[in-house]
Amino acid sequence: MKKSLVILALACAALVAPSTAAAKSCSVGDSGISYNRDGEAARFKSLEARGTMNCPSARYVLNDWLRAKYEKQHADSIPTRFYDGYVYWRCRKLSKNRWQCSERETDTSFRFTAYVL
Repeated sequence: MKKSLVILALACAALVAPSTAAAKSCSVGDSGISYNRDGEAARFKSLEARGTMNCPSARYVLNDWLRAKYEKQHADSIPTRFYDGYVYWRCRKLSKNRWQCSERETDTSFRFTAYVL
């Protein structure tokens, strides 16, 4: 009886694992505030890696590429397309402040909250 309960528990855990692996909450890694060339601040927070993407990768793409692109522009809008040196990313709004950036080749994505201060 005990052995069958252990097997059942492992089977249930295996069924649950894919859905919990689909989204992982990640830290942004710093204050999350970036300034564009006109000094307008935007706040980036609530980073979430999705699918096969892990937190370090999501943090790298958000901080080193997306936020860097925001910092290089005069516009106070969140960039919707960027290249990270390997692949092209497209970002879209999910709600007022919630965004998702996706990459087609590897079917990876990440979500975050961003707004101009």
